[in-house]
Amino acid sequence: MRLVTGGIMHETHTFATVPTTLECFSVVRGDELWAYAGTNHSLGGVLDTCRERDIELVPTFFAHAAPSGLVERVAFASLLDELVTRIEAALPADGIVLTLHGAMVADGYLDAEAEIVRRVRAVAGPEVPLAVTLDLHANIGPEMVTGSTIVVGYDTYPHVDAAERAREAVALLAATIEGRIRPVLALVKPPLLPVPQAMYTERPPMKTLFERAFALERAGTALSITIAGGFPYADVPIAGMSVLAITDGDPAGAEQVASELATLAWSLRDQFRVQNVPPEQAVAEAIGFPEGPVVLVDVGDNIGGGSPGDGTVLLGELLAQGAQEATVVITDPEAVAAAFAAGVGGIVETHVGGKTDGLHGPPVPIRGRVRLLCDGEFVHEGPENAGVPASMGPTAVVRVEGINLVLTSRKTAPGDLQQLKSVGIDPTRQKIIVVKAAVRWRGGYAPITKHSIDVDTPGLGSVDLSRFPLQHLRRPIYPLDEVVEPQYVRWTGSSTG
Repeated sequence: MRLVTGGIMHETHTFATVPTTLECFSVVRGDELWAYAGTNHSLGGVLDTCRERDIELVPTFFAHAAPSGLVERVAFASLLDELVTRIEAALPADGIVLTLHGAMVADGYLDAEAEIVRRVRAVAGPEVPLAVTLDLHANIGPEMVTGSTIVVGYDTYPHVDAAERAREAVALLAATIEGRIRPVLALVKPPLLPVPQAMYTERPPMKTLFERAFALERAGTALSITIAGGFPYADVPIAGMSVLAITDGDPAGAEQVASELATLAWSLRDQFRVQNVPPEQAVAEAIGFPEGPVVLVDVGDNIGGGSPGDGTVLLGELLAQGAQEATVVITDPEAVAAAFAAGVGGIVETHVGGKTDGLHGPPVPIRGRVRLLCDGEFVHEGPENAGVPASMGPTAVVRVEGINLVLTSRKTAPGDLQQLKSVGIDPTRQKIIVVKAAVRWRGGYAPITKHSIDVDTPGLGSVDLSRFPLQHLRRPIYPLDEVVEPQYVRWTGSSTG
């Protein structure tokens, strides 16, 4: 068996002011993709499965960028052209595996993944089975599904099963190629637009949905079920929750499974509502809690959702209330440069954060002693993205009153303890840790956390979706609208003959 693999991953916040350029993407080509082998990443799962099954695999091209603003048209065109050209050069093949995100939006392409699948399908032909892996926050639309043979999304948030789900996708693709299954896909989208914070899969309502999906899979009712919460900050018609079921040659069965779970999700809609704690109250509660670490979740500046990572509201409040042994990470290349100029042991006096868009708090004046300067490189210890390298760029640790202020040149989502360990901070010894996230922080920090508080900070990650001037989203949709008669989007079929 001979497979070809590649992909492009980006989660696009269409209200972010900073566009995503070609320079924002990290790109690997050809055999460079094998660097992902052995990692808890979707691409790693593809590579490892093919190696273990003795499947010939041709790696072509993979690009990814941190969640951010609209992908520039020239960037998307360049990346997609190279992906398609390299896949076409690797053909003929028995099948193709694409590692995608599912919530990418490019200038001129409201459903970028649909365009990727369309272009790949055009060079591969209609009969070549094509598998796609997606993030749990994918906005899944009928056009992307129409061009795919297999679609498998993550079952967890934090995303600790990325490699496992990719293994599932490859197994289903191999079974299709060998003629052991005839996959039929059914997509049903209830009119639900949950925020990321409501998608934590270890508690209801998402836990309720997945428990039912797993039961249906165990019973053999479906080969695979994907429940994607969607990404509400992408202003596109297909934004929102999706349920996708795959059966073996049974269209009616696939439709029934997807419809059942979509109906269940709709019945749980009130559980998807979120209300967070005001910053002043949250900081006071954290200071007063008898033991640490207490995690203050800066939801408004959720880096994993596309925010800039330079929000200052909680830093300002911690300083105002005299917090001790608190750690805050802020992205600010200018402040990093000032710290490097001062040198280790030197005093740096500057303004920190609040420089990207004015949505996440004003710059905060600080005066502190530089404790550490480094290159900001580390490797995820996991479980999410275990083994995958990360770079914060030139990084400084500055002690400001009772606060360890970690200043980075590049924003880095806080899902891994190595982010702090790599700069000499023991997370277990901190009284308060600020994480700029919604749920992802739990992957690394939950085991050591004594208490956590979701904070109603301003910014692009706000759980109040009415703050965003949505124009393309299908309406009515809950919770933005009072939906009396829910209208479901439905599609059932197969891309292969």
